[in-house]
Order: sequence, then C-alpha cells, then structure tokens
Amino acid sequence: MKVKDLINQLQKLDPNLQVLAACEDEGVVVQGYVVRPFEVTEVSSVSVEIDSDDEGRRTMCSVPVEDGQKFAVIEITSVF
Repeated sequence: MKVKDLINQLQKLDPNLQVLAACEDEGVVVQGYVVRPFEVTEVSSVSVEIDSDDEGRRTMCSVPVEDGQKFAVIEITSVF
C-alpha cells in the first residue's frame, strides 16, 4: 500500500479514533487467539534493504540512502 492509499482510507474514518494494527498470521498470533493487536508508536521514512531469510520470511534492515529503497515505516508494539 502506498502512503496516498493509506491516507485515502484513513480519511474515511472518524479522525478521533485510535489506530491499531492487527495481524492474523500464524507466526505472530499467540496460541489460542485469532488475532494479535498492535499499537502504532511512530511513522517515519527510512532507507531499507528488503530480503528473505532461509525460511522465506521477509526481513529488512536500515541502510544508507544510496544503498536502499525508501519506505514509509509504521512502527508498532504489542505492549500498550
């Protein structure tokens, strides 16, 4: 999703709502639950390198601007 698409979707909502991110992925959800909620803690623009580990899971690491691709990064936490 691009920033403009996210903004477009968020503009349809009550601007006073709190924002949560949710994930239903098996490797993220705690056993016995269907979904895991996360709170947004920060939004920034970061130069990153996207890769995959040996098991095919996506990974990223911050790199100098000339070595990476610029992404809008939404940082989340499960502790809130």
